[in-house]
Amino acid sequence: MRSGTGVAEGPRGVWIHPPRYGEYAILELSPFPEIRLPFKPGQEWDWELSVGSYWSNPAWAVWQGQMQVKTHYKSVGQQRVATPLGKLECQQVTAVARCSAGQATLSLLFHPQYGFVELDYVNIDGGRLRFQLLSVGVVNEFDATTYFGKQ
Repeated sequence: MRSGTGVAEGPRGVWIHPPRYGEYAILELSPFPEIRLPFKPGQEWDWELSVGSYWSNPAWAVWQGQMQVKTHYKSVGQQRVATPLGKLECQQVTAVARCSAGQATLSLLFHPQYGFVELDYVNIDGGRLRFQLLSVGVVNEFDATTYFGKQ
């Protein structure tokens, strides 16, 4: 199986591939976090993704071959929110992804300095996943023995 992931960041916006391994594989059928810049409330755009059946799972959807996931985004407006980083003026975007297996939604909050501060998903199975930025900075807590054992 070959797959890719990543981040696209530039003057026109920011897009990230959500986590999709293990319990997060369902996010492959959900809207991918994206913000268009300059931010304009009411702006709408579409994005489409072809998802292979190797991402299917009997717990939420099974299909053969490729399935098209079509996502519609809308910039809602500015929202001042309390976060672990303090009160932040964030840009809000809502998105709906539709495919033959169902639909999923994403409400996201984006801050120009910190990036995506909240991703609130309702997945095709009706389950909810919420990611929230808790801190900023660089912390290196990598413990190689966890992955490679004692050398």
